[in-house]
Amino acid sequence: MDYLDPKSDRARHHLDMLEKELKGENGLFYRYKHQDDFGRPKSTFLVCAFWYVEALACVGRVEEAKEILERLLTYSNHLGLFSEDVTEDNGSQWGNFPQAYSHVGLMNAVYRLAIKLDKPIFH
Repeated sequence: MDYLDPKSDRARHHLDMLEKELKGENGLFYRYKHQDDFGRPKSTFLVCAFWYVEALACVGRVEEAKEILERLLTYSNHLGLFSEDVTEDNGSQWGNFPQAYSHVGLMNAVYRLAIKLDKPIFH
């Protein structure tokens, strides 16, 4: 879509701001941090972390994207399923379960990373 050139300063700045504003201490991302009807968010929004992996791959931070993806996989349950949210303090799953868009985020991140690693996953 050519929305944002991955090699541009704008792309790097965009990632810097996401990391500064929404990244939690454990490397997961909040959807937002402001108070809503339920108070301040207590859990991270898992699909945001998968989007972050995609973004890292796009800007050429491939090894970092790979490491984060491997860490994200540890937040699944014993069947490899993901919920909507993950708590920062102990990594427990919260929200809708299983959550379709968390899994779509995983598939998109794996696909984007596979392309960057020149290891196509579809033949």
